Amino acid sequence: MMSVSALVPRLTVQALLLAASVAWPSIVFAQGTPGSRVLVMPFAADVDPKAPGGSGAALWLGEAASILITEGLSTVGVGALSREERLAAFDELNLPMTPALTHATMIRVAELIGASEIVFGEVHLGTNLQVHTRIIRLAAGRETPAVNEDGPMTDIFELFARVAGRVAAQTGRSRPTATAQARPLPLDAFESYMKGLVAATPAVQQRFLESAARQAPTDPRILMALWNVYSAQALHEKALGAASAVAGETALVRRARFAVALSMIELKRYDGAFQALTTLYAGGHAAAISNAIGIVQLRRGTPPGAGAPATFFKRAVDEQPENADYLFNLGYAQALAQNGTDALTSLREAVRFDAADGDAHLVMSAVLAGAGRAAEAQREFDLAKLLGAEPDPAARAPGTRIPSSLERVPSSPDVNPPLPLRTMVANPGQRDQQQTASFHLAQGRALLAADRDREATNELRRAIYLAPYEDEPHLLLGQLYQRSGRLTEAIDEFKVALWCRETLAGRLALGAALFESGNRNAARQEASRALILAPGSAEAQALMRRIGG
Repeated sequence: MMSVSALVPRLTVQALLLAASVAWPSIVFAQGTPGSRVLVMPFAADVDPKAPGGSGAALWLGEAASILITEGLSTVGVGALSREERLAAFDELNLPMTPALTHATMIRVAELIGASEIVFGEVHLGTNLQVHTRIIRLAAGRETPAVNEDGPMTDIFELFARVAGRVAAQTGRSRPTATAQARPLPLDAFESYMKGLVAATPAVQQRFLESAARQAPTDPRILMALWNVYSAQALHEKALGAASAVAGETALVRRARFAVALSMIELKRYDGAFQALTTLYAGGHAAAISNAIGIVQLRRGTPPGAGAPATFFKRAVDEQPENADYLFNLGYAQALAQNGTDALTSLREAVRFDAADGDAHLVMSAVLAGAGRAAEAQREFDLAKLLGAEPDPAARAPGTRIPSSLERVPSSPDVNPPLPLRTMVANPGQRDQQQTASFHLAQGRALLAADRDREATNELRRAIYLAPYEDEPHLLLGQLYQRSGRLTEAIDEFKVALWCRETLAGRLALGAALFESGNRNAARQEASRALILAPGSAEAQALMRRIGG
């Protein structure tokens, strides 16, 4: 067997990926001991032009391999990241979902999301369908023996069931499962379904998925894919119909019932949404459901008291205290209810997890302005504008009106989150101890200098949580984001650092990141500000020459 160290040379800058959340920005992934879920990557696909389906099969066959192996692992009780979780993770990490990623990058992503194994490989479609599957076990740091199978294209489902069974055996976690599994689709319907999943635009996705639905009208996978596509296009009546058609005995029924409630919310059928969510919560508590009930109550204007929006948002926070979106919703609802003290407490906790949350700073500015705390309101307002959250860019001073329609809705009932995300901060008794924050900052600084980016990120996030208004942790975290290619996050961190304290280093860092992102004019402004701070600075002069000022 080949060791991972033999597979992975010294990591390139792009491979040194930094942790981030899945739809929950600025919360880092759990590190250390891997979880017990398998990350199945899309396979590289090679198709002979004369093969069944022609060369176009290469566009969807690699993704099909990932989905079929994932479903097969679930059938035998081995947990694997769903396609939705996988896509969300890669999107948050600003990585393409492609089999062309290096082994180093795949391993780093798997570490960040807490996976236990990575499955990847190649499929070749000629006279037969040939599958070459490779597995890396992260805990052992080794690649296990490859799994090879082949058979006719018409037997694609049986072929990948065999592959999944052999992969499951290598994990050592196979066990019986009582969950009802969806039946294999007719091959033509499966091809249309896969083409719909990988199509580049919602309109093309819709066309292929509707074709698949005509051939298999009750298949829950197709129906939920249609719900996603319809919802993305604001076709909420159609989305509601698709999710409602998912049968009660399938594995996707809980997700489908949650989707029904979300569609009802968009259609302003709040009574039906409330009833659906309450029933769903009774069948299994989840923070996302509590949060969605709070959305219903907020949008239908439930007054303070029993059943108030903040009651359900507070329950969501109690059920998942590290989710910054639920913290924001709680603070937002409290602000709308004119409970300024509690709103500030919740919103400040939210920005501990995500200091670049412009909406949170914007709402705080309005609450502070309403309380007559003008100087603090102006500071929060200025940061919100820097982060692009202010709906009126021409405004120069904060108002007291709480902006509307800022609440955040989850997409799945059991996303708590779906990947093992944790902030890894010190225990609550240490939260306000400056000494502890300084310790984590020093650790992060040392790890950054040693090119141990993943560990440095964890330490800096700890430091930011404990002392969110110190500029240096934001500055260092921005440097980590920048050298991993995550320029948007880097720019936000540099803006927050400058908001905390005006420094030459902050202006230089922001200017360089803006220039690297292609925003030459904004970069020139930052270089000019750096020269105002330090007219003799050789670094500022060099940046201005580089920009062309």
